[in-house]
Amino acid sequence: MKTKEFISLLKAHPSKKVVFEYQENKFVPETYHITEIKNSHVTSVDCGGFMHDFNETIVQLWVNEGEAFKEDFTAEKALKIIDIVNSKYTINTEADVFFEYGYIDIPTSSYKVKKVHIRKGEILVKLYVPATVCKPSEAGMSICC
Repeated sequence: MKTKEFISLLKAHPSKKVVFEYQENKFVPETYHITEIKNSHVTSVDCGGFMHDFNETIVQLWVNEGEAFKEDFTAEKALKIIDIVNSKYTINTEADVFFEYGYIDIPTSSYKVKKVHIRKGEILVKLYVPATVCKPSEAGMSICC
């Protein structure tokens, strides 16, 4: 999912709460909030010697374990944080969006969006951790070391 698609989704449903499912039937606790949004630029070389150059938007989800549940984290709240970030620098909306999350015994990982379900009172964002890949092999090349 591109960052602009995520932002459009929030704008289309501002009053709905945003729920993140990081594994089947496992959800980011209700006391989370977006604590940081990062523009990330990646320049890399794969094992076949091919250069890659791309951007990512990383939205960090943080849970305050000492905080009692107060109110739903809505799309409108997310948009306010996005506006704060955009007032300091421009979020790269053409980049793929990742959600960074870790909590207690869940190692911090970067998740991609698998599916989004719009339900009566919520936007359910189903996440997954993409596997590592050998890019030359994935492209059908046999030039990997």
